[in-house]
Amino acid sequence: MSAAPHASPPAARPARPRRTQEQRSAETQAKVMDAAIECLLEVGYGETTTQMVAKRAGVTRGALLHHYPSREDLVAGAVRYLAVKRTEEALRTFARLTQGESLIPDALDLLWALYQGPLFTAAIELLVASRTDPALARQVEAVEEVVVSSIKAAGSAMALSGISAESFNELVVTAMDAITGLLIRCYPARDSDRPERAWARLRTHLLVLAHAQVGRAAHAG
Repeated sequence: MSAAPHASPPAARPARPRRTQEQRSAETQAKVMDAAIECLLEVGYGETTTQMVAKRAGVTRGALLHHYPSREDLVAGAVRYLAVKRTEEALRTFARLTQGESLIPDALDLLWALYQGPLFTAAIELLVASRTDPALARQVEAVEEVVVSSIKAAGSAMALSGISAESFNELVVTAMDAITGLLIRCYPARDSDRPERAWARLRTHLLVLAHAQVGRAAHAG
């Protein structure tokens, strides 16, 4: 009797392409930045250290210091990283808006929801800390201009026919500034319903402002 044919060996899986040094470096930096944001949220700016961030990121302190040689460099990196992430999140938020009578109320509600997220909470933490840290203040001011400009550019495409892009952007920026101030003012009572009650009042005033702008535009036309 003839011998059974030998089974063919399983096909070898293709080897995963090895990551480049640039890819590994980018991955490490992203881990460090995410960890820095988590530390800012949990313990605040004053208590965040390079050692704490390295431990949270799961990297050695030496690896962290290779990319961010000092705490100041780490914070500067976090400011820039937050700016990019906040802009991306804001643009995704604006992309969900649709034209119509509810555009302005919807935009305000989405902005409010956006500012409840960890990225914007961490940004407010740095904003408050910058009051007594001139170097941090310069970094925050520089990136805030970029964030606001990007959001205004996205908002221009969403302007109603009854309100100019400039007026719509002014409303959005006014809302952003007002929400920031509201959250700072209500921070001691952040776990109560006080922020939501304050937002309900502020939202009403912002809608009155928006309707007044639409009315002026109609009168001018």
